[in-house]
Amino acid sequence: YIKFSVLIIILSIIALIIFTIGADFTSFINNNFLFVKSFVDEYPLQSKIIYFLSYILMTSISLPVAFLLGLLSGMLFNLVEAVILVSLASSLGALFAFIISRYLFQGYLMEKYYKTFNKINEGFIRNGALYLFAIRMCMIFPYFIVNTLIGLTTINTFTYFFVSMLGMLPSTIIVIMIGGKLGEYIIAGTGIDLEIIILLTVLGLIPLISKYLFGKFID
Repeated sequence: YIKFSVLIIILSIIALIIFTIGADFTSFINNNFLFVKSFVDEYPLQSKIIYFLSYILMTSISLPVAFLLGLLSGMLFNLVEAVILVSLASSLGALFAFIISRYLFQGYLMEKYYKTFNKINEGFIRNGALYLFAIRMCMIFPYFIVNTLIGLTTINTFTYFFVSMLGMLPSTIIVIMIGGKLGEYIIAGTGIDLEIIILLTVLGLIPLISKYLFGKFID
């Protein structure tokens, strides 16, 4: 209840700030997005390289920015380009975080996330790579937590990379599509339509459906 109350307070403060700033806040977002979008259109290759390397860097050091970066890719690039960029970058970022945790911070992470690690490790011992696929699909643990704590198990590095890529792909595509619609709204200055509501609903259903399908691997 305390955590929930704190979350409500934070969201209320954010909503108040946005309401207070009003049109100026909206104008700030629109102007900066259009500036970045124009740079992407003018320098397509350079912008993709910058985005790709930035994504890998930030996820490698376990910053919780994957969702926002996924939205951004949909806003800036076409669907196919964004899916390729995000899928590969998120998988590489996850791999580097995995390697860092396994070889540099094993003792620290096992002590800090002892209970969560025990749960993940028990699931991995019972079900192996299927457990990793299941928790990627169900999203029961944050992206950066999975990246670091799976590195403390005995899973093979290449298995981790490819299973992670496959498990993250469905939600990656949906997040990018949502980002694409948000970019259209900013450019056109229109409101939210039925399509983005459907996409948000699908994004919310993915963990529920996945848990129903793979529940035996994560319980």
